[in-house]
Amino acid sequence: MASSNDRTFQCELIGPTGKLLDCRTSSVVFPAHDGQVGILHDHMPMLSQLGLGVLRVAQPREGGGETATAPPEIRFFVDGGFALVAENSVTVIAYEALPLQGAHAETIQALLDRAKKQLASPALSDAQRAHENERVWALRRIAESIPS
Repeated sequence: MASSNDRTFQCELIGPTGKLLDCRTSSVVFPAHDGQVGILHDHMPMLSQLGLGVLRVAQPREGGGETATAPPEIRFFVDGGFALVAENSVTVIAYEALPLQGAHAETIQALLDRAKKQLASPALSDAQRAHENERVWALRRIAESIPS
C-alpha cells in the first residue's frame, strides 16, 4: 500500500501479445497523436490517441537511492493505440509495442527494413506513406541509441 507521501501511480502497458508492463512509477511520457504527453501523480483524467514513438516510464528507486543495475526509465517503441489516465493510473493500449531494454540493433533494423519495404509499395495512400516515413525516422533515432 502506498503512503500518503508516495507520489507514484500505477502504469500498465498492453500490447498485441498481452500485458508488457505493470508497475508503480513517478512519471510517464508517451507519444500522443499530436505531441508528447507527460503524466505525473494526480494528473487530470484524460483519454489520448497514441502516436508513434517512445513510451518512457520512470523507475522509482528502492529507498530513494540510485542503483547501478536498474535503468532510470523503462522504454518501449509504440505505434498507435490509446492511453487512459484516471485516478492515479495510466493504462496504455498499443497496437504495436516493443521493449527497448535489451533490444538488439538487428531487431530495430528488421523493423526499419519492414517500414522501408512498406514505403516502396505503390498502393500506399498519402497518409500511410507519411506514417511510414515517420516510422522510418523514429526507428533510425532508436537505432542510433542502441549499441551494436
